[in-house]
Amino acid sequence: MKRPLQRRFEQAAATYEAAAQVQRLVAARLAALCPATLGAPVLEIGAGSGLLTRALLPRTRGPYLALDLAPGMLARAAMPGARKVAADGERPPFRDGAFAFLASASAMHWYADPAASIPADLRLVRPGGGFAIALYVEGTLAELAEAAAATGFGSVYPMRPAAFYRELFAAIPGIEWSMEEARQVVTHESVPTLLRSLKGAGVTHTEGRRAGSPARYREFRKYYAERFGTVEGMPASYAVLYCCGRRTGGAG
Repeated sequence: MKRPLQRRFEQAAATYEAAAQVQRLVAARLAALCPATLGAPVLEIGAGSGLLTRALLPRTRGPYLALDLAPGMLARAAMPGARKVAADGERPPFRDGAFAFLASASAMHWYADPAASIPADLRLVRPGGGFAIALYVEGTLAELAEAAAATGFGSVYPMRPAAFYRELFAAIPGIEWSMEEARQVVTHESVPTLLRSLKGAGVTHTEGRRAGSPARYREFRKYYAERFGTVEGMPASYAVLYCCGRRTGGAG
């Protein structure tokens, strides 16, 4: 899974910053949930083009490590003062307890094994340190999923339900946490504009087989516009889970 995912974000490196509309909103919301002053060092997983990085960097006076799976994305990212680390968030090259704060926006839902990888990531936080995570859950791009199923054009990556993450965090020892779910809607001018925006942000990775005939594409556009279109345009909805907390004890 990781190679196709990495390749798609590498291909989107030049367009991500402009296309990542919902990711920008999610990063801003997560930043608002983070403390005004962060301990150091800080680790951000899935830094991408630096949407969250630039919001959090001024809050810490120590090292800030920005990790991302796609080296090409990091190479283009504007994040002066951060140390860029090209690595897999599911296999971070750091020891447990190495960081005072862990942040991640719009990244961990891509994990192949979140049940193992998220607890492992949180073990990187030292006792007394904090974390703030935002990821997408079931219900994301529901309009696109319905149109794809109805017309046979495309497919949507299956997000896990919010309950999966609630149970996961509840089972992690040595942390205190709170969680909220929010719905974010981004409206696009047209169905082609919506699809171009998703592609520009690297959101094209799916395990399903994607049919792409011109006839099915026309049917998809028609279905989406008639079923979901409004006077404002074509909506795309996202179900976002925000989880913030701190480590109270050892790694467990």
